[in-house]
Amino acid sequence: MSSSGPIPRLFGPYVLTRHLGSDPLGSVYRAGTASGPKLSPLLLVRVFDGAGVDEAALVPAMEDASEYLEVVRGPAVAKGAVLGIVEDVPFAGIEYVPGRTLDRLFSGEGQGSIPLPVEHALLIAEKLLVALEAGKPFEKKMGAPHGFLTPGFVSISNDGDVRVYGAGLGAGLLPSLKKPAVLAAFGPYIAPEVLASGKPSGAGDIYSAATILLQALTGRVPSPGAGSDTLAGAVLAVDGSPMPEDLGRLLARGLAKDPAQRETDVVAYRKTLGKLLYGGPYAPSTFNLAFFMHQRFEKAVEKERKEMGQEETIDPKPLAAAEERKDKEVRDRARAARAAAAVAVPSFGAGTSPGTTTPGGPAVAKKPALGGLPVPLVAGGAVIVLGVAGWLLFGRGAKPAAAPAPVPVAVATPTPMPAPTPMMVGKEDPEFQAQLQARLQEEMKKVEDQIGKEQAAASRKRVEEQAKLEAAAQKTREAEEAARAASDLADKAEAERLAKEAVDARARQEEARKAAEAAVPKVKTGDLVEIGQVSRPPQATKIVKPETTTLARSRKVSGTVLVRVLVDENGRAVEATVYRDTTPKVGLGDTSLSAVKQWEWTPATKDGVKVKTWIVVPIPFVIK
Repeated sequence: MSSSGPIPRLFGPYVLTRHLGSDPLGSVYRAGTASGPKLSPLLLVRVFDGAGVDEAALVPAMEDASEYLEVVRGPAVAKGAVLGIVEDVPFAGIEYVPGRTLDRLFSGEGQGSIPLPVEHALLIAEKLLVALEAGKPFEKKMGAPHGFLTPGFVSISNDGDVRVYGAGLGAGLLPSLKKPAVLAAFGPYIAPEVLASGKPSGAGDIYSAATILLQALTGRVPSPGAGSDTLAGAVLAVDGSPMPEDLGRLLARGLAKDPAQRETDVVAYRKTLGKLLYGGPYAPSTFNLAFFMHQRFEKAVEKERKEMGQEETIDPKPLAAAEERKDKEVRDRARAARAAAAVAVPSFGAGTSPGTTTPGGPAVAKKPALGGLPVPLVAGGAVIVLGVAGWLLFGRGAKPAAAPAPVPVAVATPTPMPAPTPMMVGKEDPEFQAQLQARLQEEMKKVEDQIGKEQAAASRKRVEEQAKLEAAAQKTREAEEAARAASDLADKAEAERLAKEAVDARARQEEARKAAEAAVPKVKTGDLVEIGQVSRPPQATKIVKPETTTLARSRKVSGTVLVRVLVDENGRAVEATVYRDTTPKVGLGDTSLSAVKQWEWTPATKDGVKVKTWIVVPIPFVIK
């Protein structure tokens, strides 16, 4: 199958609707399911039709991997995984989520290399390690949780979700590295010992994850087998500053050339990265990554939304009819070829058989026997698509002279769809409540983390002040004891001097105590306090349903409006502004602003005192 063929076109039970990219292993498409009147659900399909693919190694690996796809689940594992073969071509598919694969993100899709902020790069790396943890079942039979972890097998959604697929295919894809083009494209992500042996390993997966993190931070791809040598003189792509020491140490643990010196425990490596990510000067969150994606790919996101809306309305019936006509032509040519071959076969005399020589006639070879079984590939509860070519029907044995007739794809008759209705969000809508609570919980978690850090700093300061007070008190006690001792010796002058020192020491102690108390700011009811400084943030107690607009419904604009609200000490929204509107603007920001102004809250508190503070409220709209 050629990646340059017409789009859309049938591919087994799927319709390939959009060509998203190519590499030496093949092509990546967006595809729909052709079993109904609409092409849904949509899938991301990677077709292994590249010249560098070693099918003899890949197909058995797909067979083995299919046994585990139903078992492996996790927040960073792609959903709806399917493996199969169509038209003699292996493929892997997953549920399509609007966004882009990591290799497309790195390339900038024609916009040039896009530097990732450190917190986004670390968050993506953490999700890769979470996916490797979930892929542990693959390790026992396949040798590694993934085996070929490269950016093309990592999906980044427009909502900031990171998902990994292609686990278990390492044993089938590593032999392709013998081809120079494949080595140049994917060799930098493969550990040196895996490049040498061709066998996937858990330590090799950690090397791959560390290499992807290095590329995300620096914007550069290391040479194959370079390992930690690449860290010399490395700088951050986002601002050109030198690689921070803590990041350098983390990368060095994952990029060591010698696997004996490399981190081999993916759980331990993830925890080390987590301490740096959440305990350092970074602000990682899925929401922030989603904001980054929408900001950098605003036009692409809108274009993709429109394309998907058009692709879902494609009628697969004409494509199926054209495919059936093509299949009929193939069958007609095959019948004609068999008829011509039958006329050309000479007669055998009595006592002769195929494979023997008749007097005066040519030798006739025996027809090869058909052996083997169809290749069973079951993945994620999905039906594996079997190819119609000869070696798929008869295993990896000999091919027959003519291919059997392919089975046409059954296509359901389209039925009229009801007019689109908006999925409204509001107080009575459970989905809205779930989304809103999830966003609020995320914001609360960040606030709690910030409060925890500030409370820890305040606790340390109190301990230091207490230590100073204790030291002053000790000096006072020593001075008083010395004064008493001098008095007992009838040294009145010395006793008076020591007594004066004791008085001075008590005075200094009192001044230190007053200074310590003055260092702690006092808040009053109604004071404006930053959200990161409050002891307890506001909680919504009354939610007013926002309205959609006619323009939003007609243009089917979905998105999340962010409203910045000032909640006073009485729990009222006294001020509100639209922090971020939908793109394009269709009036949803104004309706969200009007609704949020009517919300009621439990007020924020600081040291038990009710205060006012600014918070950001997300209002999601989904219009179908």
